[in-house]
Amino acid sequence: MRNRHVDEKELDCDLIFLVVTLLLLSMGAIMVYSASFCMSREISNSDTYYMVRHLIHLSMGIAIMFSLMQLDYRRLNSKVLAYLALLVGFVSLVLCFIPGIGVTGGNARRWIRIMGFTFQSSELMKIMLILFISHFLTRKSKSIGKFSVGVLPVLIITGTAAIFIFLEPDFGTAALLLLWATTMLFIAGMRWKHIFLIGSGSLPIVVLMLLSAPYRRDRLTAFLDPWSHIQDIGYQIVHSMLAFAKGGVLGAGLGEGTQKLFYLPAPHTDFIFSVVGEELGLLGVMVVIVLFSVWIWRAFFIALATKDTFGFYLVVASCTFIGLQAIINMGVAMSVLPTTGMALPFFSYGGSAMLMVSVASGMILSVSRRARL
Repeated sequence: MRNRHVDEKELDCDLIFLVVTLLLLSMGAIMVYSASFCMSREISNSDTYYMVRHLIHLSMGIAIMFSLMQLDYRRLNSKVLAYLALLVGFVSLVLCFIPGIGVTGGNARRWIRIMGFTFQSSELMKIMLILFISHFLTRKSKSIGKFSVGVLPVLIITGTAAIFIFLEPDFGTAALLLLWATTMLFIAGMRWKHIFLIGSGSLPIVVLMLLSAPYRRDRLTAFLDPWSHIQDIGYQIVHSMLAFAKGGVLGAGLGEGTQKLFYLPAPHTDFIFSVVGEELGLLGVMVVIVLFSVWIWRAFFIALATKDTFGFYLVVASCTFIGLQAIINMGVAMSVLPTTGMALPFFSYGGSAMLMVSVASGMILSVSRRARL
């Protein structure tokens, strides 16, 4: 199932992983300011409106990350806690549809407001699923080959969560959830025939979901031929590509990009990678890709270094979620994938997204501190 023959070292924590995490967060903060200062001026008298809020989210995220690093992750391996996490996740998804609690933005109900705090329920659900699936795969590690015992429960739970998220509507995150769950089952040792069964059964459902709404069909059409729809449905993709084209090798310079000046939609969230491409050029893009690659590599190193099965799955589940989301976001920005409306981990503005990457990174660091225990 996995190779345990790894050169293990006594680590207080994995310093490479920690440093790369902080570098990603720092670079993300710089790019949020660069991408958002014009928008900040439109809604306030300051160009730091979004930046100040991002720094608050960042400070809270770093505090959460270091707090979780100190926590013994093995305390999270509890059946009661796993099912409680699952309950909290599903309740948060249901609350999106409750008037007075669910918050609507851009014709979607993806947020909930409780006691003055607003957060995206799907980001909370990601954390809850990481905890539950890690516990479940640890308990069922010898039964993954049995479809009804080791595979089907995971598919039912993640599939149900994906349906709620799809109804918000958020097709991209719903698809990410299913892709992540299948990846986790594959890593756990799911049989190839079960993979084929899931793939053949999911494909028509995904196609139906993709074509079930006009705006999703428009996104697919724009992806296939954006230049023929430059004034409407292809506008976002075209301006993202123009940002990369203008950046060239060395970039236009930090803060000097023009596509973020109300040409490129969501430059501080979904398309912040396009701002990186324009202002820092191919060199900056490669730096970001290398940092993400090192982050994922060190996470898998930590997973393989631990002798604890729960720790292994906790790390793999966390880094797989973030890695897949980063790949999808970058692919969308570079017009390799259709538009999904998905944030770039560590970079995009948003408190909920920051919470998710902070918790995931904190749990990975917690495992790294106890890799030999």
